Amino acid sequence: MTLTHPDARSWARARSAAEEPRLGMLEAVAFQEHPDLVATFGSDGAAVAEILTRRTPSPAQRGSTAVLAVLAIIGVIAPVAGMAVLGAESYLIDRVPAATSVPVAAAAFTVGAVMLLVTGLLWLRSGARWSGLVCGIAVVSAIAAGFASASMPTVAARDGYRLDQVMLIPVWGALALGALLAVVVLLRFRVRSAEAAPESTRPVTITDRERAARAVAALPADQRSSIQHDRDTALQILRERGFLDDAALEQALAAPLGTLFTLDPIRRSTP
Repeated sequence: MTLTHPDARSWARARSAAEEPRLGMLEAVAFQEHPDLVATFGSDGAAVAEILTRRTPSPAQRGSTAVLAVLAIIGVIAPVAGMAVLGAESYLIDRVPAATSVPVAAAAFTVGAVMLLVTGLLWLRSGARWSGLVCGIAVVSAIAAGFASASMPTVAARDGYRLDQVMLIPVWGALALGALLAVVVLLRFRVRSAEAAPESTRPVTITDRERAARAVAALPADQRSSIQHDRDTALQILRERGFLDDAALEQALAAPLGTLFTLDPIRRSTP
């Protein structure tokens, strides 16, 4: 796979003024054509290397993802429609009799419960990382099911419709699955994609620095020169944007290629 930014220069220009750019990430982006080397650049390099070594989805996989996205949308619409049909009454729409609304709502929540189960399994299979989309689907479904669990018996009693308890099972199922999925996804809030993963707290050692430097030294000279230019230009951009002072820039420019990640702990510890 490829990263969002094709080189370190564009990465440096894209940094938000509210963040503190990590030099290890900058150099990892500069070396993205060499994932095996990037993996030696500390925790940031390992995170970027994980992205770079992922296989690009095939057309069949992309098609499958598109189909699943459509199914996920249906999974959101279904419980909302089920809730709406139970209370549908306005100047434009006559009240839907319970004989119609209750079975329709039960069918809609059956679809919603199945889609919640499928969405949860796919989320687990994809790595169980934080996903606002999955969380949103779960929350909307749970809220709709919560309202429907109260309104379905009310609507049935209002119209004298004999409510079979079996029809409430998909509503309760959607409520339970939606609430459970929302909770477990929220618990994974700090687990993001690899590119956004927080850096490790493991101390950087001299061995880490030497291993990275040796790996970079094995590259052909012309490739090292091109990457060095990209890296140093990106550092200059960070200086121009106020992320680095003159001393930090000078220290970073003097660092051997592939070792910028060792400067991040020093920068954090400097007042």
